[in-house]
Amino acid sequence: MSDRPVVRQLIRLAARLTGRVHRQDIWPGLAINRASGLVTWRGNPLLTLLPFAAIVPPDMPLIAIVGSGPSVADQDLTRLPPRSAILLNGAASLAGSVPPLAVMVEDERFVFRHMAMLARLSPDIPLLLSPAALRAVAERDSAVLKDRRVALIDNLAKPVNQARRKLADPALDAVLTRGANGTALSRDPDAGVVIFGTVALSAVQVALAATPNRILLVGIDLTNAANTPRFYEVKGAAAASGIVAGLDRILGGFALARDVARANDIMMTCASPVSALLDIEIAYDPQLSTPSQD
Repeated sequence: MSDRPVVRQLIRLAARLTGRVHRQDIWPGLAINRASGLVTWRGNPLLTLLPFAAIVPPDMPLIAIVGSGPSVADQDLTRLPPRSAILLNGAASLAGSVPPLAVMVEDERFVFRHMAMLARLSPDIPLLLSPAALRAVAERDSAVLKDRRVALIDNLAKPVNQARRKLADPALDAVLTRGANGTALSRDPDAGVVIFGTVALSAVQVALAATPNRILLVGIDLTNAANTPRFYEVKGAAAASGIVAGLDRILGGFALARDVARANDIMMTCASPVSALLDIEIAYDPQLSTPSQD
């Protein structure tokens, strides 16, 4: 069963049938002016979007990207420096003990399922949201966005207020780093990112653009997402995951990210001892392992 409300499912169907797929994420109620950054909700000003650099500053010593794979349960994330972590989806539940740089949500279904988790976030924690996630938060509780710093995760292939386009479009050559088999990553997340079906790769594009000394990938397991609850879920009540079905493309994206990091003298490592990322030569980093893992 879908986590989307029936109304949202009908809107998505209507958008496909009318050829206005690029509108489904923000309709009804949300308007985004990409030139000014002004976001309105139901005709009223809601917030002004910030550039990513205002939230994820350049040249940090470390950016940790924290997913919600089961391996997080065996990690001591309090060892991360304060304000160094981008918490993805359910990793937002760690914000009380791991003061984050930001919380990032791409899929509106997470908002529908876990809005209470987002509503508990301190107002000083920035949000990095896709248009659909931004609309879903506004729909559920627009007060969560009041006076909060927000940056937009736009989709380069389906940009807000523009027609769909192919990533092979030469107009995107100035924005994209291209790899094998059509894989590409954005060098300018303010212009948009390449969507892979996992928010972790959107976060990686943001982190690479900020050129930190190190990027640490935490809780990005990719090996057991289909049948094992995320660290914050309980068995029998876990949301479905589509990661395994798209794993080859996702790993291709991480392999290109690995190469981009190396070319820019950024150390990229993985804190999960069970991650599929280890198989593509992203080195294991034990710095967060608990004594039982040492």
